[in-house]
Amino acid sequence: FRLGDLVTVVGPDDEIQRVAEALGEESGESLELDRSEFDVRRLFVSDRAVTGHPLRNLDLPRKHGAIVTRLRRGDLDFVPNGDTVLEPGDRVRVLAKREDMDRIGKLFGDSYRALSDVDLLALSVGMSLGLLVGLIPIPIPGGQFRLGFAGGPLVVALLLGKLGRTRSIVWSLPYSANLTLRQFGLMLFSAGIGTRAGYSFYSTLASGKGMDVFALGAALTFGSAILTFVFGYAVLRIPLNQLFCIYAGAQTQPVGLSFAVDQTKNDLPTQGYARMFPIATVFKIVIGQLLLAFAR
Repeated sequence: FRLGDLVTVVGPDDEIQRVAEALGEESGESLELDRSEFDVRRLFVSDRAVTGHPLRNLDLPRKHGAIVTRLRRGDLDFVPNGDTVLEPGDRVRVLAKREDMDRIGKLFGDSYRALSDVDLLALSVGMSLGLLVGLIPIPIPGGQFRLGFAGGPLVVALLLGKLGRTRSIVWSLPYSANLTLRQFGLMLFSAGIGTRAGYSFYSTLASGKGMDVFALGAALTFGSAILTFVFGYAVLRIPLNQLFCIYAGAQTQPVGLSFAVDQTKNDLPTQGYARMFPIATVFKIVIGQLLLAFAR
């Protein structure tokens, strides 16, 4: 910087205050309104050449004289850093020279239509690997267990999500397609559970001990939820929006995940659910197999 330069700072309030004190004093001029040399534009990330890569790898400041000041993923806006990995459907707010903006738009793709195209190869390979992993027998004392058609795809999805991309194959789905598949899968799951459990549920309530079983189950569920929220929020200081889905993941209940996402209006709860669900699934499978082994 030179003495007298005007700088626009983007970041959290506390960091902006710290930078302002280090650089000098605040100015009343609004540089963001001056578009004579530089321009700001929102661009869709739709080109597979950039998805799955961290921003640092694009080297925008050196190669294109541009910086990304904001990133919008779903309904969440945040300030990215060099380690932020771009996903299909992201919207980046780019600051660059006016004459370079079209070239940068082509770099990111900036095509809303392209976001509607699902990579069937990546989806098929991921699902096939998940089903195969779910069928692999894992030996334990007294027998063996399998992750099944739910645990296998989830474990593979976590690994592929961490990997990001393999050569030209991007393992992340566009946000809209991801949300549609999640809602459709949840609908099928709820319909399947309802049709299978409906008759037995009515028969149990109609029997003499039905209400006792129902009350005991409700008490156990409510009690474990209260203990989880009190300990997690008061002791571990876990945010409530993540704590909701940590509990839903421990119960292996995707319906709880959907409810938490609808209430919080962002995808942060999915992080807690994704961390807890595979652990809870494997734990329940192992405990079930051990109980069967001891019962014999």
